[in-house]
Amino acid sequence: MTTTPELTRRHRALIVEDDPAIRKLVGKLLQRRGIDIDVANDGKQAIEKIGSGAYSVLILDLMVPEVNGFEIIDFVKHNQIRTPVVVVSAVSHQALTKLDTEIVKLVISKPFDVEEFASSIFELCCSQPAPSSQ
Repeated sequence: MTTTPELTRRHRALIVEDDPAIRKLVGKLLQRRGIDIDVANDGKQAIEKIGSGAYSVLILDLMVPEVNGFEIIDFVKHNQIRTPVVVVSAVSHQALTKLDTEIVKLVISKPFDVEEFASSIFELCCSQPAPSSQ
């Protein structure tokens, strides 16, 4: 049996988080479910990686340095990037209600239940075929 690229391609997540402990936790949770990860410590790195990579999901803390999460969401929208965004943040509920639901598919408040988090991300990103590399 031959395998096609669509069958062997793996899902990739970009984790945009400035807290190393949360970045590591989220990365391990996703890797255990077979999702490859890439990380950005700040918003500037995130925009560079989003522009040059194909991701199944973007996991985004809103309060990252350099370029904040709201600006990253605007970048995704204005560049017509179709990757779903998951916001993981401790910001107020009022700020979260202003997020663009066409871009942000899921909002998870910190602190979060790790198993529920991992299941939600897996369901969101793996319900579609993995994107091809650019």
